Amino acid sequence: MKLTNMSAVVTGGASGLGLACVRRLVERGVDVVIADLSEERGNAAVDEFGGKVRFLKADVTDTDQMNAVYDAAEAIAPLRALIHCAGLGGPVRVVEKDGSPGSLEKYESIVRINLIGTFNALRLGQRAWRRTN
Repeated sequence: MKLTNMSAVVTGGASGLGLACVRRLVERGVDVVIADLSEERGNAAVDEFGGKVRFLKADVTDTDQMNAVYDAAEAIAPLRALIHCAGLGGPVRVVEKDGSPGSLEKYESIVRINLIGTFNALRLGQRAWRRTN
């Protein structure tokens, strides 16, 4: 498959699976916009890949920030792909070892990023793709 003259967005692209996806896309000639919360890792990715990668600090649950990510990708080349790797995990107890209730705030944060963030990235990405085609 020919992947030149296109851009892609990779959420969570500054580390782990997301960074591995960025690496493969760049190897295939794709211009990539990384959306991630870690400025340190995002800037390190830009340094590693040079002009083929742009980093925007963005929370996948924030509509304005994600619109800015898609706008940046569209400004580079036609947007053709989204790889959504942003996510959060970790143990959340219903009841802590001391008998106190588990953290509702931590649970809400995980659900917000993993579920609402996924929906937000997809819905806004689809709108951007429709403008491209």
